[in-house]
Amino acid sequence: MKIRQLRTWHIIGAFVIFALAALWHFVYAWIPSGVTAVIFPVNESIWEHAKLFFFPSIIFFIIEYIAVGKKFRNFIFAQALSIFFMTGITFGLFYLYRDGFGIDENLTIDIILTFVGICLGLLIGYKMTVSKKKIGNSAIGIILAILLCAAYGVLTFFVPEKPIFMDNASQKYGIEAFDANHSHTEGDVHDDDEAHSDDEDIDDADHVEDDDH
Repeated sequence: MKIRQLRTWHIIGAFVIFALAALWHFVYAWIPSGVTAVIFPVNESIWEHAKLFFFPSIIFFIIEYIAVGKKFRNFIFAQALSIFFMTGITFGLFYLYRDGFGIDENLTIDIILTFVGICLGLLIGYKMTVSKKKIGNSAIGIILAILLCAAYGVLTFFVPEKPIFMDNASQKYGIEAFDANHSHTEGDVHDDDEAHSDDEDIDDADHVEDDDH
């Protein structure tokens, strides 16, 4: 009975984590602050995108633990590892289709692979959770989660200039990349407004000439 409940929760979790990950992508742009910078992605780098899996998964797993997970001795350690698996699998699939097969980046493919990565990560976590053997230790799972959370906090503001941390669009790192991309977007909007204003001025001038005739 409890295994069936866990399986149901994990199936629901695939959709919940996927939906939260989609939402997570935009929150920092809506509410930019030091706190949201730690929790939500601040640019399009691989490292920042890993936040899409970590924090939504933590939220869901805490709820799942209260509902059914505390009945399983492997639950905490297994779910901690499942986050690493879903992140690694997803990014591995991205690299495979973009770099391995040379396919141009495609939003539809990215969405499908993200969902596949989440499902496979959850499946691995489920198999470890229901195992009759003791796998790992709950304290180790909690420590891993805390250390990774701390790493997100530190490396959001003190960013090593390595490829995994670089935003490809701006070629910059951390919040500086967000600022560069955001200012570029605002610049495009400003240019469009100026172009629209110039068109209106030309139209007004044409009307004046017509009136003179």
